[in-house]
Amino acid sequence: MKKTFNLKKTLLTILLGVSLISCGKKQNFFEKIKNETGIKMEQKQNLKTGHVIKVYDGDTITLEDKTRIRFYGIDAPELKQKGGKFSQENLYNKIYNKKIQYEVISVDRYGRTVAKVYYKGEYINKYMLESGSAWWYEEYSKNDKDLENAFENAKKNRIGIFKDYNIKNPSEYRREMKEIRNKKF
Repeated sequence: MKKTFNLKKTLLTILLGVSLISCGKKQNFFEKIKNETGIKMEQKQNLKTGHVIKVYDGDTITLEDKTRIRFYGIDAPELKQKGGKFSQENLYNKIYNKKIQYEVISVDRYGRTVAKVYYKGEYINKYMLESGSAWWYEEYSKNDKDLENAFENAKKNRIGIFKDYNIKNPSEYRREMKEIRNKKF
């Protein structure tokens, strides 16, 4: 009985010691997870900052230094499209006249900076999907499961623009508008 008690005591002491030693490693592990999911961005490298002076629509903004940012991985309704004003107002209320951080992904064919945008550590691209304010731009972010899941959840739960069953994907809407313009000429 005494051997069993000593064995239990020894194992408990070892477990406690290992737990204390690994606490720092666990904290670093969780910090890494937070950074990868966009929850805590202060420690993320290569972030630029800017002050938002214009919100064009639900996926494009201009900063004080005249940088135009197109949000990575999302496609918001056009302003004249159903849901366009809702999307623009949602983004405007979230980041207009605020200091944001952004991670440059690329430059699009119009010369806009394509970026992941953060405000106070919140990943705004994902927020726009979660709030039902934009479509997931699968064509340009196929492997981004975080954005895909946020979009699918908003659609499934009929959040924001997805309350309307007949809402058109913005790229489909633009294609239809282009066909109409071409028929006029």
